[in-house]
Amino acid sequence: MRVQRRGSVTIPCFYDDRYKTNVKYWCRGKKRKSCTPIVHSDSPQEGKVSVRDDPDQRVFTVTINNFTDGDSGYYWCCVKINGASDPGDQVSLSVTDASSRLSVDKQEVTGVEGDSVSVQCRYGYSVNKKLWCKIGGSCVSERSGSWDLDGRPVLIRDDTVNRVFIVKIRALERKDTGWYWCDAGGLQIPVHITVKPIIITESHDEDGGNNDKLRLFLYVGLGLLVLLLIIIIITWKVWDRHNKKTTSQNQGNTELTLNPDPEYAAIGNIKRDPPGQASEEPGADVTYSSIVLSDPEVSSRCSSHRPAVTPASDVVYSSVALKHREVSLDNLL
Repeated sequence: MRVQRRGSVTIPCFYDDRYKTNVKYWCRGKKRKSCTPIVHSDSPQEGKVSVRDDPDQRVFTVTINNFTDGDSGYYWCCVKINGASDPGDQVSLSVTDASSRLSVDKQEVTGVEGDSVSVQCRYGYSVNKKLWCKIGGSCVSERSGSWDLDGRPVLIRDDTVNRVFIVKIRALERKDTGWYWCDAGGLQIPVHITVKPIIITESHDEDGGNNDKLRLFLYVGLGLLVLLLIIIIITWKVWDRHNKKTTSQNQGNTELTLNPDPEYAAIGNIKRDPPGQASEEPGADVTYSSIVLSDPEVSSRCSSHRPAVTPASDVVYSSVALKHREVSLDNLL
């Protein structure tokens, strides 16, 4: 495997299911028996080299950062077995110039069953052949366009202008989970794809919860609207009734009604002639007035009213108010 100078690389190391609980390690040397361990899964970091074990996928990955010329050589993926020879697989790494780089946008890609995932493999210069391979399986070239990889539908499109070839895996299945290679001009970089199952119940519960909240908001809003309408109607009725009552009272205070027991007032105006003179017309100098009042309060106001007239010295005024009586002029004289 060729690695870009000053770049980083992740190498997958697979093992059997029976070694899930065993310690894994990364070893350097041309021969497995004489190689030097660099990092172990129970102590996963050593300088610029780290290891991560994934027992569920039965793979541990080794990552080397800032790859230099001194890192080129032979390495081994090993599993520690007490009392027996440790099994392992050999990996050859070599450094290349930056102009010959190969990279991917994501080395860990996740998808859902039935959906599709895309991997973008970028190459630094124009190369004639690009490959997409499944580790432990077969490889297919981009020249075929659309093809099957171990029975799975895959689409490859090469963009020579942007120097990237795009791999798209459609109709994902759980068995598509695993490690793959991008290969361009003899450079390889691993990519891990994880396919997750569809969880319908969670999506249904979430949608149902959102619908329940929406219905609750609608019911509360409708109830508040009805309550507000009732308050407005009651307020309007009370206000209207109050206005009608006030109008009725005002009309009762201003209307005059007949009083069954009227009061009478007789006013006499008598002019006395000087001694020795007799009036030519006795009735001409006498004025009579009769007033009928229906309200005692009005009567009291009327009886207390005095016209602004300057009385003459020879005129006598008399005002008498009697109830159910007739007053003769002779009695007043």
